[in-house]
Amino acid sequence: MLFSPPKKVLLLGSLLLLGCAPTRFLAPTDQLVAREPRLRGHVLEETPPLYVHSNNRILGLRLGLQFYWAGQTLMQSQRFPWKALRRIPKLRYYTYALGKALQEKLGEPPALLNPRALEADVKLLEEAYLQEGYFQVAIQPQIKPLRRQKVEVIYRIRPGPRWSIAELSLAGEDSVMLSLASDFLAQQPLPIGEPYRLSRLDALREELHRQLLSQGYYGLPLSQLLWEIDTTTQPTAPAMPQRRLARWISALRKEGPYCAVRLLLPSGYTRYGYGEPFLVIHTPERPPDSTLTGTYYGISVQMEPRALAAVDPRIFLSRLYYPNQPFYDQRAIQASQRALQNLEIVQWAGPSLQADSLQRIHPRYEIVLRPPIDMTFGIEGFQSTQPIVGSLPLPGASVNMRLLHLSLFRRAWSLRVRTQAALSYFRRRAEEAPLPLYNFAGEIGLTLPEGTLRLAQARPQPLTSTLSQRTHTLLTAYQDIRQIDFSRRYATFSWSRQTRFLFSDKRQEEQLWTPFSLTFVDSRFSEAFQAQIEALSPQVRSLILRDYLPRLTQLTAWQVSSTRHYFQPQGYKKGDYSSLLLEVGGWLPFFLEHALTLTRPQWDSTYRDNLLLNRFRYGVFVRVLIEGRWRRQLLFPSQQLFLRGRLGIAQGFYYTLDVPFENRFFVGGPNSMRAWQFGALGPGKYTFPQNLFLIPGGTLLLEANAELRQSLFYGLQLAPFVDVGNVWFHGNSFFEDPRGYFGRSWPAIGTGLGLRWDFSVIVIRFDLAQQVYDPAAGWVFRAFPIGGTHAQYIFAVGYPF
Repeated sequence: MLFSPPKKVLLLGSLLLLGCAPTRFLAPTDQLVAREPRLRGHVLEETPPLYVHSNNRILGLRLGLQFYWAGQTLMQSQRFPWKALRRIPKLRYYTYALGKALQEKLGEPPALLNPRALEADVKLLEEAYLQEGYFQVAIQPQIKPLRRQKVEVIYRIRPGPRWSIAELSLAGEDSVMLSLASDFLAQQPLPIGEPYRLSRLDALREELHRQLLSQGYYGLPLSQLLWEIDTTTQPTAPAMPQRRLARWISALRKEGPYCAVRLLLPSGYTRYGYGEPFLVIHTPERPPDSTLTGTYYGISVQMEPRALAAVDPRIFLSRLYYPNQPFYDQRAIQASQRALQNLEIVQWAGPSLQADSLQRIHPRYEIVLRPPIDMTFGIEGFQSTQPIVGSLPLPGASVNMRLLHLSLFRRAWSLRVRTQAALSYFRRRAEEAPLPLYNFAGEIGLTLPEGTLRLAQARPQPLTSTLSQRTHTLLTAYQDIRQIDFSRRYATFSWSRQTRFLFSDKRQEEQLWTPFSLTFVDSRFSEAFQAQIEALSPQVRSLILRDYLPRLTQLTAWQVSSTRHYFQPQGYKKGDYSSLLLEVGGWLPFFLEHALTLTRPQWDSTYRDNLLLNRFRYGVFVRVLIEGRWRRQLLFPSQQLFLRGRLGIAQGFYYTLDVPFENRFFVGGPNSMRAWQFGALGPGKYTFPQNLFLIPGGTLLLEANAELRQSLFYGLQLAPFVDVGNVWFHGNSFFEDPRGYFGRSWPAIGTGLGLRWDFSVIVIRFDLAQQVYDPAAGWVFRAFPIGGTHAQYIFAVGYPF
């Protein structure tokens, strides 16, 4: 047998693609654009997207064009064997389906030369030069024939002198609007003496438009503010700078002609005042009644009876903002809508405006409430992984239930009750009875928005430049985990306050302050699991053993994060995100123990291991984690570069050598070092046995990630990535192996390729990650062990960062 069946399919596909030469399917009059158009004499920094283009190349080949012709061959070719395939009844449907998929899903239509596209490109280039101050420009397209009906397009550009702005003035018949615009321009840096740039002037015009809207000019469109360019009067050039170096640089630079720029203001628009708002509150099933429920501080409220039984209308008063001046301000309406929408019981909040005879605008807020009580129940199956012994996975089931009350005591307090139970079993040998494994988790959380406790003081607030919203959360959680050789129980109680800020420059900031958090951990393990711990090296045995002893962890944490255009890449070329986490643990039991030792000295255990009441083990420590993310657009909007860096350090104090297990740093997994499993990397170049429950983590973290996301089509993205990082311990630690100390090893390196399907609602990704440098084994590619234990296959939901 000369070729195996897979090789035959591959050979047939290769012959199909090679046989689909572009010129074979072109009409005699068609000309294929072989290369991207070139611009000769182009002086602008950016080039507008042109209509004339060539087909995309992947690995140097026009695979999209080849797929397109291959699909057309399967569906329309009259030659053998394609015509014969379409005549077979059982193969006709699959032939057309494959051809349609190749032509429409993977293929790309041929980039043919079009005279209309040439004219459109000339207009685009002329407009681009006009916006940059080149009022005279000559553009001549040239078509250069190549071979076999292939051509290349060259645009020869001869720009004239670039004009500069000498004067910027205002003109209009509305004296009030003219005065407001003059005061606004007096506070702005004007581009006088700079080269003419329309984008700079449009940004100034948009700021002025927002200022006029905030001064009561409701309904004023941006299109009514027009720029007028005068190049005939030849105004005098602005005064030369006084400094000697600046004068010398200006003399060397070729100065172009100067023009006068004038902003024309419209007339006939009324300046409205701000009237009293009106609230309409109802549920989705029933419209609001016509009867008036009440009036609070001049605000009329109209509610449907079911909505009145669910929430107190005074809850919404503190979410309303009014301008600091008697005139209408659109920013107050937007801030009120956002504040109302952030309440969990509010499903939708939409404002509408009504004008009266006194030239006042009355905002009307229609608020649709969610059902106050919501309950969900679900059962799903899964496959247990059994990471310890690596035997075949066994089936299991998971049950989850959620009970949600969105308006407790009619105060818009959210009460959440969540429970989840997973049940599976484990069998070491086929003849042994199965051992049940379970995981039960329960959580009760109460969220209290600020301003809902004392409703007698609820009233609208004046609009400020920075909006803030605060919520308090009380949380009680319990978790019971039963694994093969050990079990662990958690009990947590915490109180936190979340504050969200929205600044005038659209930067969002969130602060999470947790004054008190207390977690009790109780672990029990079998003799077999204890034997695994005792089999470890004496230098690390003490650390792992302490991770499975009963203890409590008390925390006070403060976390602040700031973002600007990082999670909204559409329309913005760059974005950033930064966060800082500071944790102080063990201070409350530390002072409590020292207070108790004043009366009972026998309870003093700080010199031994910090035991509260000679029973509960705790640690005194500080942990800091800094994270920064950056997003940049590269050559095209479809190319986005994402970078992330993380730096963390944790330090114990007062007889606490190592921080608790839950407060250390770990790397690996789908959102970190993707070429390693979670916790399988580090500390340093130390290697632990293949047991996912014996992972120590580290007290020092360094990590950097880079990912290039290239959008292909229909939400599909190709993302090559590189991950660098590791965790280490300090020298003074229960981890006494020098291989895990900082400074004894380099960070690990992993790389790979991923696919992302962005459906705007959910993101599904698949990553293939390969280890490049393992601190314990060195450079992986020296022995070429590609795949196997040196590679990870990740299927996850959401972006890694």
